[in-house]
Amino acid sequence: HASCTVPSAATTATSPPRRFSPYWQIDMASFNPPTPTLQRELSDEGRRLLQEALQTDVGFGGGGGSSAAAADPHRDHDVQVFEGEWDEEGVYVYQAFNDEIADWAVQHQRFGGPRFKPERMTWIKPSFAWVLYRSGYASKHNQERVLKIKVSHGAMAHILSTCSTGHGGGGTVGRVQWDPSRDLMAAEPKKREPRKMLRARAIQIGMKGELSRFYVENTLSIEDVTALSRAVGEAHGIKNATAMNETMAALGPELPDERAYMPRCSEEVLVGLGMKRGATSESLSRIGKGKAHDSR
Repeated sequence: HASCTVPSAATTATSPPRRFSPYWQIDMASFNPPTPTLQRELSDEGRRLLQEALQTDVGFGGGGGSSAAAADPHRDHDVQVFEGEWDEEGVYVYQAFNDEIADWAVQHQRFGGPRFKPERMTWIKPSFAWVLYRSGYASKHNQERVLKIKVSHGAMAHILSTCSTGHGGGGTVGRVQWDPSRDLMAAEPKKREPRKMLRARAIQIGMKGELSRFYVENTLSIEDVTALSRAVGEAHGIKNATAMNETMAALGPELPDERAYMPRCSEEVLVGLGMKRGATSESLSRIGKGKAHDSR
């Protein structure tokens, strides 16, 4: 597999407005919006930075070789965007477990114990909203606890470099799937679950065997966010929209600041995963964006 290094990124947002670091604030008066094909529920500055990254050799990560994107700006909407919370040290992902596995992991700050089986396929989700959707806000059987796990940039790059992209068959030890994103700040009108966002996709990363063991051995920290997960679930259950928005705003300081994340992988890896334009991104763009694949 091609080598990968540390990332950089642009910022994205959904409605209601998300929180942003001052670093990402720009003078919107001087901003010229990109073509409508880029409007994948990204913020204005997110679309601008995405377009700039695709039109330069460096991409988000300040490297990674030249891209054919600059020659075809009308196809920028095909590129898949990995969104998550990250800092200089690493990137965060989420998983839901039963009480026994979660207690052991939080206590030892690593995965293990009698009930944890790393050889089985396990899925990590950089999107907090997605793990809330899959776990029923930490209420489903064997998913009563939601953990926030930090992995180094190098470990994430290695994991992604070992993955194939696809639904169903996918990769053997590692698989990346892109499913309709979920909105952390709003619920479905008639369901207590994060709103489905049909114009954007979220990355799901599946691992088993050797790759799963690598992930387990390279976790930097493990935090229990079950209480926050259930608080969001309670907020999403409020039928009055104004009251729900106010409750979510009050939770704002505790919520993750998720923004675009691009591992500084080789062009080959990024194209293969659909994060830069090529056969994979073109294939993904033809999939009905309202169809979720809920095997995870």
